[in-house]
Amino acid sequence: MPAATASKAPPAQHQPTSRTGRRNARARLARASLLVPAAVVALPLLVIILIQGFRLVTHAENLIQPGSENLWVGLGNFRRAFTDPTLLSSIRVTVIYTVAGVALEMIIGVGIALLLNGRIPGKGVLRALILIPMVLTPVVAGLMWRLLLDPTSGFINYLLGAVGLGSDHAFLADPHTALPAVILVEVWQNTPFVVIIVLAGLESLDPAPFEAAQLDGASGWRLIRHVTLPMLAPVLSIVVMLRVIDSVKTFAIINAMTQGGPGTSTLAISNYVYRVGFQTFDIGYSTTLGFLVSLAMLVLLFPTATRLMGLRIRKGRR
Repeated sequence: MPAATASKAPPAQHQPTSRTGRRNARARLARASLLVPAAVVALPLLVIILIQGFRLVTHAENLIQPGSENLWVGLGNFRRAFTDPTLLSSIRVTVIYTVAGVALEMIIGVGIALLLNGRIPGKGVLRALILIPMVLTPVVAGLMWRLLLDPTSGFINYLLGAVGLGSDHAFLADPHTALPAVILVEVWQNTPFVVIIVLAGLESLDPAPFEAAQLDGASGWRLIRHVTLPMLAPVLSIVVMLRVIDSVKTFAIINAMTQGGPGTSTLAISNYVYRVGFQTFDIGYSTTLGFLVSLAMLVLLFPTATRLMGLRIRKGRR
């Protein structure tokens, strides 16, 4: 009997079904639907704010000058801003305040986080204590340090006098020391934020690269420099971006300690916008200043934000 050469059908290949695609589409739709309530509220408000902002920056509106809301100036507020010496001074103060403050916060914060990530006694208590400056409101922190730095009854001058360095230093009344003083208060209050975020990043790192580096003989500073910090780079970038944004728009600490003085030595851009808008009531010009600050921040931080988003997208595709 001839053997029947029954040709077997090739094994069916598992074609990617559309079921997974539909499931992913439904998940994306569900996530997007969560944004709808916020968008319904936020988008109309955003449109209203943009329209009102455009009206203000093109008019010389002053709250104590009736009829000024109808005085069209076009780009006059922008020309005034580019020739305003006080604005240039406040930009310089803001840049110094931000660069010095963020740099010190990152150096001190990363150092403390690395220390708390190790095996030290009382680590839980130290983690709790490090949060104390951050839970204070900026106004309370500013007023507290204003009292501590008082030239007649401040505790800082008492300590300096006890070690023979004089006890009548008017730190906040001297243009040479007022800005460093408010920068130190900024660092004191916001370094705990850096510690918390960096510490969380350290605890989430994959231990495998550290074990491999230790097998190769790396330890101490070499391990931190070549393994820890590169792996923490995305976290550090986010922390720097958040701290820069917060430092540029700082207001309460400076207003509580010096109100921008002496002179304009500590007058940051946010304090200047407040002074123009709520002391001279020049709403049109203060709105223009706020718009320029927001635009500058967007231009400066957009590359960092897009880079971080790109890293997140590539990581999600792996």
